[in-house]
Amino acid sequence: MLAATLAAAVIGAAVIAPVGAAVAAAPTDGLLVDYRFDQTTGASVSNLATGSSFGAASVENANDTQWADGGLTFTGGAKGSAGNWVRLPQNLLVGEQAATITTEVKIDQSMKDSFNFLWNIGNDGNQSYFFTSVRDSARSAITTGSGGGEVNARSTINLDADRWYSLATVLDGTTDTLSFYIDGALAATAQTALTPASLTDQSLNTIGRSPWPDPLFKGAVSSFRVYDRALSATEVATVSDTDAQQHAAALAGYAERSLAQLDDPIAVTDSVTTLPDAGGAVTWSTTDPSASIGADGRTLTLAQPAAGEPSRDVALTATAEVRGVKATRRITARVQPAAAATDPYGYLMVHFIEDAQGYAEKIYLDVSRGNDAEQWDPLNGGKPILASALGTTGVRDPYITRNPETGTYYIIATDLRVFGGDRGANGCVEWCYWSSQGSTKLVVWQSDDLVTWSAPRQLDVAPPAPRLGMAWAPEATWVPDFDGNGNGSFVVYWSSKVYDQGAAQPGYSRILWGSTSDFTQASYAYGGVFVDDGGETIDTTLIQHDGKTYRITKDNAQGKGIYMDATTSATWWKSGTAWTRVQERIGASWAGGNAGGVEGPAGFKRNDADQWYLYVDVIPTVGYKPMTTNDLDAGFSVLQSPDYYMPPHTKHGGILDLTRADYDRVRAADAVAAVKADLGSTEVRTGADVQSALPKTAEVTTAYGRGVSSLPVEWDTSGVDASQAGSYVVTGTVRSIGANDNDWVGRDGSVAYNAPDRTPRSTTAIIVTATVVVTGTTPSPTSSPTVSPTSSPTASPTASPTATASQTATANPTATSTPTATATPTVTAGPTATATTAPTASPAVRPLATLSASTVERGGTVRVTISGLQAGEQVSAELHSEPVRITGIPAADAAGRVDFDVRVPADFAAGAHTVIVTGADATVIARLPLTVVTKGTLAATGAQPALGAGLLGAFLLVGGGIAWSLRSRRRAN
Repeated sequence: MLAATLAAAVIGAAVIAPVGAAVAAAPTDGLLVDYRFDQTTGASVSNLATGSSFGAASVENANDTQWADGGLTFTGGAKGSAGNWVRLPQNLLVGEQAATITTEVKIDQSMKDSFNFLWNIGNDGNQSYFFTSVRDSARSAITTGSGGGEVNARSTINLDADRWYSLATVLDGTTDTLSFYIDGALAATAQTALTPASLTDQSLNTIGRSPWPDPLFKGAVSSFRVYDRALSATEVATVSDTDAQQHAAALAGYAERSLAQLDDPIAVTDSVTTLPDAGGAVTWSTTDPSASIGADGRTLTLAQPAAGEPSRDVALTATAEVRGVKATRRITARVQPAAAATDPYGYLMVHFIEDAQGYAEKIYLDVSRGNDAEQWDPLNGGKPILASALGTTGVRDPYITRNPETGTYYIIATDLRVFGGDRGANGCVEWCYWSSQGSTKLVVWQSDDLVTWSAPRQLDVAPPAPRLGMAWAPEATWVPDFDGNGNGSFVVYWSSKVYDQGAAQPGYSRILWGSTSDFTQASYAYGGVFVDDGGETIDTTLIQHDGKTYRITKDNAQGKGIYMDATTSATWWKSGTAWTRVQERIGASWAGGNAGGVEGPAGFKRNDADQWYLYVDVIPTVGYKPMTTNDLDAGFSVLQSPDYYMPPHTKHGGILDLTRADYDRVRAADAVAAVKADLGSTEVRTGADVQSALPKTAEVTTAYGRGVSSLPVEWDTSGVDASQAGSYVVTGTVRSIGANDNDWVGRDGSVAYNAPDRTPRSTTAIIVTATVVVTGTTPSPTSSPTVSPTSSPTASPTASPTATASQTATANPTATSTPTATATPTVTAGPTATATTAPTASPAVRPLATLSASTVERGGTVRVTISGLQAGEQVSAELHSEPVRITGIPAADAAGRVDFDVRVPADFAAGAHTVIVTGADATVIARLPLTVVTKGTLAATGAQPALGAGLLGAFLLVGGGIAWSLRSRRRAN
C-alpha cells in the first residue's frame, strides 16, 4: 500500500511524511480504455491505452469550471437537466467473456441516499445493463432482466462523502463470478452466468448517467479504466495504490479528520468493547499492561473497576490509515465501574431482513455493544434466531416486549412471506392479495431468559366484524392498570385494511387495537380503531415519557410520511383521545427527501440520559437509519455520529431495554463453537438414569472475542438401552441462542411455503457428543477433595505445586507457587474471602458459568463467574490436570451469583488445564478449559485473551489467597 504517513504526536499536530517505496504501475495487459480526468479545459478526454481501437470520451454539458483538483467534477441534477456526464465509446465490451472496470471517485453526500449509476455499460433502455452504484451500500450489478433480474455484488460498506475511493468491478465468465472491490480489497461477490457478451446492445455507455430516470451522478472522477479480462486481486490492489498517489495530501487530511471526530475520552462500559473505527479507517493499540487490543485492531479487553469504585483511565493510540496514508492520535479510554446486575444496561433489537433471492423473513436479534445505544452486533453470526413454519411461513416487522408482572418476554410479528410465498391469483396478486386476503394472525414466541424461546404460536386479532384484510406490524405497550381495577394488560396495535359491511374490497388501512396479558387467544379481546386519518396508515410505535404518550405513525395517503402526535391522556388507546401534532416527514432526508421512502419507525430512550432514538426503515432494502432528539416535543433530527454502526439491511423491528444481568446472559449464550466437541465417557450401571449422569454443561467459545462460557446441554439418549451393558455414543444440543428453531423442512425435504408436514429445526445449533458406558455393576465411587485450611497449608510431598504460608496483597499481586481466589486486600494464615455486596440479579433459569479467558500466561489472572445458584450456595473449584483446590471462594450472593479471580502462579506448568466448578450438592456445574502458556507468549502473538461475558457485580480484586493441591481420584461426572 502507499507508504505516505501522517504522524500526530499530539492531538491536532500532524505532518505528512514523504512518500516511501515506489508504487507499481497499473497493469496494461488487456486495457481497452484509460481515461485520466486531469486536464483543465475542454470536453474531450483522450484514451491513454496503448494500441486500443477505442477513441476519446466526451463530456456532455461540459465547461471549464468542472475541471478541478485533478479530476472532473460531476454537477448532478435531474437526468434531463444541464448537469454533465461522460459519453464512452460504443460497444466497449461487446462479445467479451470477462471485464474489469476501475474508477477513482469521490462522491457527494447526496449520492448516499439517491438512486444513481456511477457508470453504465448498455444503452438508454433499462432492460440490460452493467453498472456500479454508490447509493447506501456500494455495489455492482449486471442484468438482462431489468431491475428484478439484477445480480448484485453488494458490499456492506457505506462510502463516505468527499473522500477518494478506488472502486473496481471484475466480471469473470470463466468462474461465473461478479466481484466488487473497494480500495483494492474485496468487498462483495455474486455468482452469475451473465458476461459482458450478454449485453448485446452497448450503444450508450456512460459515466454519471443511469438508463433509469435517476438523478445524474454528483461527485468527482479522476480516472476510469476498462479491461477485457478479469484482473487478479493483486492487480486490483495495484490499481488502487497507483491512483491513490495523486490524492496523497487529500487522503492524509481525511485520515486526520477521521481521528479528530473521535471522542476523547472514550467511555468504556464493558470488559470487552468494540472501539470506533470511523468507517473502517481506524485501528487501535495500547501499551497499558492492564488492557489489550485484539487481532482485529478494535476489540479492547480489560477489567472494569468494581461496582461503586471510581473509573480509571487507560491510554490508547488510534491510527487512521486511508489507502496507505496514516495518522495517529493519543486518546484516553475512561473505564467505568461494572454495572450492578439490576442496573439498566444495554439493548436488544429484534428485526427482520429482506432478501429477494433468499428466505430471510425470519427473526433476527442484535445486541448493543456494551451500553452504547448507537452500535450493534448481530447475534448468532447474523443468522436468524427464529423461524415460523405456521401460516404463510414468513415473519416480518417483529416487536419485542416484556410483561413486568411475570417477567416473560414476547416477540410478536406479522405473518407474511413476500419472497417465495403465496402470491395470490385472479388479478389480485402480491401486495393486493397480501393486504386484502392476508393473514390476520400474529406470530408469537415467548421466553423466560431471552436465550431459549418457545415454539411459535398464532394469535388471531380479527374480530367477528368488521372483516380485516390483514394484520401487519404489531407492537404492544404494557398498561399497569388497564381495567381500572389494578389489572395490567398489553395494549396491542397493528395496521389492517378494513372491509365496510357488505363490501367486496377493503377500504384503506388504519391502526386497530386489542388487549391481552400473554398474547394467547384466551386472554385476547378486540378493542377497536386506534388511528384513522382518513387514508392509508401503517406502522405505529409509541414512546412514553413524563406523563405523555408520543405516537409515531406512517401515513401513506396525505404526504405526511412518518409523523408524531402526543397526548397526556392516561387512556391513550381509546377513541376520542385528543392528540397534538408534533412533527411530520420524519426521516425523509434519509430517502432523498421522499417522505414515503421511510417506514417502520422504532423508538427508544437511552438508559443513562434524556436522549431518544428513532430508527426509520429506508425501503425497500436499505434498512434502518437513525434519528435522535433530546426533546420529544421538538421532534427528531438526523443523527450525525461517526461512531454509529448498524449492519446494513437491518429492517423494521423493536428495541428492548436490558439489565446488566440480561446483557451478560445474552452475550454468554452467543456461542460460535464448542471448546470440545467430545465430552468424554460417562459410566452408569444397568437401570440407572442416563440423563442425570451425563455432563450438564459444555464449554463454548463466545462471539466477538468474549472468551469462554459454559452452557446447558440437552442430551438425546433415545439410542441408549440402559438395561443392556454396552457402549453408546449420544449427541447433545448446547442451549446457545443459535439452538432455537430458525428453519424448517417439509415432507420429502421440501422448503416450499405450502409443503406438508413442516418440521422446525435449527441450522445453527452446536452439537456435542459423549459416550455412555452401561455396566452391570455400580461404578467405583469417587470422592471430592476437601480440606480445612490450616495456618500453614502445604501440599503432600508428591503433590505440585506447593503453597506459601502467608502473603501480602498488592493491587497487582506477585504470583506465588499456587493459584489463588481471594477477596480482601490482605491474607492471613487461614485464608478466607469476603465478597463485596452484590446487587440483586434477575433469577437465572439454570447455573451458568463463564471463564474470562481460554488462555492465560503464567502469573496471569482469569475470572470465574457463576450465576443461577441458590442464594448463599457455596461452590468449590479445582484447577486440573493435577487437582489443585482453589480456596477463598465466597458464597453466592442474594442473586445467586459469585465472581472470583484465579491467579495462576508464575511457575505453574504450561499446557492444557481445566477449572472444574462443583455445586453445594457435589454436582459438577462446569468444566472450563484453560490453557496456560509461558509469560510473554500472548504479547508476542498479539492474541491477548478476552475477558468473557459476566464481569458483573463485585470485582474481587485480591492478592495472596491460598490454594493447595490434593491428590485425589477425579469425579466420574
